[in-house]
Amino acid sequence: MKIETITYKRVKNLGNYQTETMEVTAVLDQYDKPDQVSEQLRELVKNQLFPPTPVSVPTETDNF
Repeated sequence: MKIETITYKRVKNLGNYQTETMEVTAVLDQYDKPDQVSEQLRELVKNQLFPPTPVSVPTETDNF
């Protein structure tokens, strides 16, 4: 079996009966590994729909 394209789609529930959908497709060349490309697509979609929240580090000027 020759895999030529990989598509990954994910739906995010926004609440109040609303959703956001993102779908990405990759066209593979002969050197691409389908498992690696699939994981890259999953990570891309996850980071777009669920961006990581920045972690703030307290500094000496922060008052507690």
